[in-house]
Amino acid sequence: MHKSIQDISKIELHCHLDGSTSIALIKQLAAEQNITLKESYLLVSENCESLDEYLQCFDEILKVLQTKDSLKRAVVDVAQQASKDNVKYIEIRFAPLLHTEHDLSLADVLEAVEAGVQLATETMDIKINLLVCAMRQHEATVNEALFDYLEQRDSEVVRGIDFAGPEAAFPPEDIRTTIQYGLDKGFNLTLHAGECGCMHNVMESIKLGAKRVGHGVAINENEAALQEIKRNNVMLEMCPKSNVQTKAIKDLTELNIPYLLEQDIPFIINTDNRTVTQTSLNEEYALLMKHQLISIEQIEFINLRAVQYAFLSDVEKENLKSVM
Repeated sequence: MHKSIQDISKIELHCHLDGSTSIALIKQLAAEQNITLKESYLLVSENCESLDEYLQCFDEILKVLQTKDSLKRAVVDVAQQASKDNVKYIEIRFAPLLHTEHDLSLADVLEAVEAGVQLATETMDIKINLLVCAMRQHEATVNEALFDYLEQRDSEVVRGIDFAGPEAAFPPEDIRTTIQYGLDKGFNLTLHAGECGCMHNVMESIKLGAKRVGHGVAINENEAALQEIKRNNVMLEMCPKSNVQTKAIKDLTELNIPYLLEQDIPFIINTDNRTVTQTSLNEEYALLMKHQLISIEQIEFINLRAVQYAFLSDVEKENLKSVM
């Protein structure tokens, strides 16, 4: 019997909490909190011109994610969506400082998100860890204080850090010292890079110590750069539909997936933002199959291989492999 996309156990390593909170929950939270939302701003426009325009959607969503209750429910909501895609392990990333616009402290935000992780894992067949995003546009002292707090808290489910936000205005070399500050704390590092068309940002991210690169599509048609990725054993966290929307690529062929598979260059497919992008992980794979860029067998292979790039201990990786 042939497997379907749904049958395959999956891993998702690039999924944003705010951008993936479902429309249904966002509307429910808005009603409960007496917040009026511009609903057309919650989803990316078909006429989206750039990454900067894409990021504007988050300003609207964040209005309802400023309470402990909303954050806890958002994590459960995203986990439910991932579970429907037969995701067995997901790393959900979020920027704690973006949820402190009202009354919440950093401690409140972390407690709420961790509570959501606990509830989701108790009620669903899915393992969840968290990645904390520093924002590129924030002052170095602000991001360093965030890393200090994370080190002091020593959460079991916070497994790594990332830098999100406007990549073109704040390239990796501009935040080099803050990145190093986080690495010196012992955190695993994944970096958004190459989403704005700059190949140099991807290569610089590898030099700075990123174990995975978020998107990375600026290098996907450069053989030398891809071989450098392979030599350094760095994984590309690819988000096909999102990349088309932000104009990081013109069409899916630019992802160069057949070459990545042929050359055994590590990559995994992700949703990025399930709600803003209007997608699911199964839909992402179906889209790639429709364009004959990947087969069912290859989908199974890349998900099993992705276990070794998850920010997990060796024991956890072995346990995860047993359920894949």
